[in-house]
Amino acid sequence: MADDSTDSAFGFILFILFLALLGYAAGGVGSSPSTAETTGGTYRSLPSLEGSSVSSCAGTLKEDQTYGTVNLKVYADPVDAGQKCATASTTSAGTLKVTLAYTADQTQMVSDTSSCPSSGQVCTASAQVNGTVNYCVSAVAELTGTANKVTIPKVVEPCTMTVPAMQPLPDSPAASDDKDLEEGY
Repeated sequence: MADDSTDSAFGFILFILFLALLGYAAGGVGSSPSTAETTGGTYRSLPSLEGSSVSSCAGTLKEDQTYGTVNLKVYADPVDAGQKCATASTTSAGTLKVTLAYTADQTQMVSDTSSCPSSGQVCTASAQVNGTVNYCVSAVAELTGTANKVTIPKVVEPCTMTVPAMQPLPDSPAASDDKDLEEGY
């Protein structure tokens, strides 16, 4: 039979191994200094959103929505699932802006703006993002000076979205910071 000092040493080693395993399991979770409006939350980091403005979009049309005089079309490349593109168009005067952003982190975005000098002529703005395979991407088109704003919340189907940890409401279970599988367009 082992003595008390051996039992204590064995218990201490098990405790250290438990802490190491706990630290390893939490390795993919980090504090979020760049996530807007998230205080005290954690998230699994998204890759940097890369992209640019483009003259036009190509690919498979995933969504086509119009509100007022603003039309928003969202495309996904059939070969490169991480490439998405959005084109906004209008025949009204004003400043037209199209933006693509991670649904879970709206601080990471790619936009294009076009000045539309007169009514009656078609004016477009297009932006493209790359490297977003399986991540939810939102598209927004708006014409400043009007209430015309078109929003498409997700553009891939299905997509994996990283969700910031939420503060639990009273009498409700705590939210998870695990990746959730969401349905999209």
